[in-house]
Amino acid sequence: MLNPTRPRMDTNRKSEYTTVEEETAAHEEAVAAQLAQWEKHLPDLLKKFARIPDPRRPGSVRHSVTVLLMYGLLLFVFHYASRREANREMTGPTLATMLRSVFPSVDSTPHFDTVERLLRTIPVETLEEFPEDRVTNILKKHHIRAYLVDQGWVVAIDGTQKTVRNNPFAKEALRQKVSGTSDTYRYRVYVLESVLIADDGLTLPLPTEFCENIPDADPESKQDCELKAFRRLAKRLKRWFPRRLLVLVMDGLYPNGPVIDLCRSQGWDFMIVLPAQCLPSVWEEFLALRASDLDGTSRREHQWGNRVQVFTWVNGIAYTYQDGQGKRHTLTVHVVQCEETWTDPKGKRQRRVWAWLSERPLTVDNVVARCNRGARQRWDIESTFLVQKRHGGHYEHAFSYDWQAMNGWHHLMKLAHLLNVLTLWSDVGRALMRRYGYDGTVKFLRQTWANPWLNVAFLQEWAIRMVRDG
Repeated sequence: MLNPTRPRMDTNRKSEYTTVEEETAAHEEAVAAQLAQWEKHLPDLLKKFARIPDPRRPGSVRHSVTVLLMYGLLLFVFHYASRREANREMTGPTLATMLRSVFPSVDSTPHFDTVERLLRTIPVETLEEFPEDRVTNILKKHHIRAYLVDQGWVVAIDGTQKTVRNNPFAKEALRQKVSGTSDTYRYRVYVLESVLIADDGLTLPLPTEFCENIPDADPESKQDCELKAFRRLAKRLKRWFPRRLLVLVMDGLYPNGPVIDLCRSQGWDFMIVLPAQCLPSVWEEFLALRASDLDGTSRREHQWGNRVQVFTWVNGIAYTYQDGQGKRHTLTVHVVQCEETWTDPKGKRQRRVWAWLSERPLTVDNVVARCNRGARQRWDIESTFLVQKRHGGHYEHAFSYDWQAMNGWHHLMKLAHLLNVLTLWSDVGRALMRRYGYDGTVKFLRQTWANPWLNVAFLQEWAIRMVRDG
């Protein structure tokens, strides 16, 4: 099945349409698939937008909070690269007329600098609630099934850089000394993302945690980092899913005592990449005990496509670490290694080895599922980053250098990505993905809305349905 979170490049071929009627029908069918998702989510979102307290002076307001946030959301739905481009293309009469046909409350056309000024003043926590509300609603109503491993939902966590500048644009930004200099810094925005793995590797966005320094702290004090952000992110994940078992899949930054203790305190399962240079005492015991397994009770071979996998594991390894107060703690961990061999298309033999820390003991019955269906799903968050950074999502564009507004734009971006993924998950969306790729499909939809392909009566039918069903 074609997956919108695993991008496909645009095809290099001529248009398949031979008549204007054919092309018009294709545009209408595409927007119908998009509206089918919008009618499930946007009416409720618009109501929530309307309930946000407006911090502006009443006499100076020309555009409602609902209008401003809706346009901010559509900027990302249609993959505009900047506020400047959105101002040029989204404020035309065609798009405005089409939008008002479906959403009568979107009754004006703002400048995107006005959206920016609003995002500087409304609490970021308000915008963070919207993806939470949508994802939990999707899962509750079984629109999409969560991916289960040992009865737990698989959640991938990883950090990524959003943007970097040479000037200190915000006190919250992280500082990084330029190599070879003594007093030259770059200023970075780094975020920790979490995604829920759903059917066929589809990813749904979960909370984001910005790595940010305290504005009034000593500039020479220790900076925020991904591991500190993970502790904050864990609290928000627990709030989103208070009673649900999660299986966290994480990279080689995370195999350490405090992270393991935190996961266990929340009742979470995990599979964490274990690099060869990490936890030397654990590796030493793993290698010694594996060598003593002469009868092969902790070994399993598995054919995975054209690859042969050999899993070996050791359960119950004692790991001791020291916390920040100098107190020693001893944990029991389980380690599995997978050696994979295959022949590439050129006939050359290839070999790769992976290892993970597991929260649960490994057995012949669960080792394949925990590694292939659990641990390796971490790569899906990398695919999500690729979509958002290289396939039209403009993830690395800040859209503002005011820290609060930047957070606001980022949360609107995540919400728009969710709406697009759900649209492209439909049968029509997958067909368009095969023709145009991910970014090409979004551009096709954008052209449909911004040009007079659609008649107003077509959209008004959807408006009546939304009012009736909402």
